[in-house]
Amino acid sequence: MEWKVKRGNAPLRFKDNKGNVWKYISGKQLMERYPNGGYRIVADMKKRENPSEGITLLDQENQSRLYPCSRQKKRLERTAGYIDVSSEEYPDSFVRIRKSSLFRSLILPILLLIILIAAFFLGWMLSREEEVPGLDDTAVSYRVEGVRNTDPDTIALPGISILKMKAGSRTVEFPLINPEGNTCYMAYTIVDQASGETLYESGMIEPGKAVLNFDLNRTLEPGTYSILVQIKTNDLEDYTVELNGAEIPAELVVE
Repeated sequence: MEWKVKRGNAPLRFKDNKGNVWKYISGKQLMERYPNGGYRIVADMKKRENPSEGITLLDQENQSRLYPCSRQKKRLERTAGYIDVSSEEYPDSFVRIRKSSLFRSLILPILLLIILIAAFFLGWMLSREEEVPGLDDTAVSYRVEGVRNTDPDTIALPGISILKMKAGSRTVEFPLINPEGNTCYMAYTIVDQASGETLYESGMIEPGKAVLNFDLNRTLEPGTYSILVQIKTNDLEDYTVELNGAEIPAELVVE
């Protein structure tokens, strides 16, 4: 597979192991372009070249081989930015640049390193919601006895068939769950099948949490509505990576 760099304004530069210079954008710039997601990561570029053949990045002057996109975030690697390779055939596509952070770890004395790591994880736990944009601030801890994903390579989806609400109210009393043990964030969208209207959109929900009740965009007349519950998933280690989603047919009963 060959990916060609899209021409455009990319302010940052990355030099690979052959000295080729590639233009890229930061994660912040990517989120500004796609505040609601909708892009995909097609491959990874690293300082060392992938020994296998098959995925190549090209521009007018340079060529480099790439790694397949991996969900596994290595401890000594970080995401530096993204190279735009979008085309008419593959819109909204990016190559992710991964850099080694080993150097920063080795330059510190062992004792200081331990202190900094402890401080880092403490700060990460305290500020995680601020670092991950789009988390749903109405989500609370929610666990169902016997409902837990024990396979990190799969995504456990909740069962949804009927939602109920009272006429004259916009509030639906039903938990939108991300089962404990999932390695992804979940975001829900509820769509009226007949009109295609989006009735509700949640933020990203962490594993082991749920939005217990939510308000639709408007009130509905009494009756039974056919709806689609669309579930979007993003990798827990790198929220910019979209995973497989789902679309569940259900009914919304307004009484």
